[in-house]
Amino acid sequence: MGLFSWWYGRGWIAQWGRVVDRWKRTIHLFSVGELAKTLFAPYRQISANIDDTSFAVAVRSFFDQLISRFIGAFIRTMTILVGLIVITGQIILETLIMIGWWIFPVLTIVGALLFALGWVPTWQ
Repeated sequence: MGLFSWWYGRGWIAQWGRVVDRWKRTIHLFSVGELAKTLFAPYRQISANIDDTSFAVAVRSFFDQLISRFIGAFIRTMTILVGLIVITGQIILETLIMIGWWIFPVLTIVGALLFALGWVPTWQ
């Protein structure tokens, strides 16, 4: 009886804590919110500070930053998409784990009862 009280009490709470911790770590790993906020921020600064203030240098700097922003937006968008896919998959998997946590002890009792009754699966 002690095993069942732990399994459906403190064990359930501890398992739920581990699930939440894994969710937090995955969400922190992908930082979807932070990436969405900085979606069009420059990815890398291609050109350094140049003292020349000519029109050609200004145009080149503008296009360098524009290309850098497009590269940054592309990389961040792909990271957001992969992160959302991983987080969704993890939510599904963790939900199945938590459902399995509740069902597993019941299945062992059912299996023991079927074994005692002499039931054999059809594939054997």
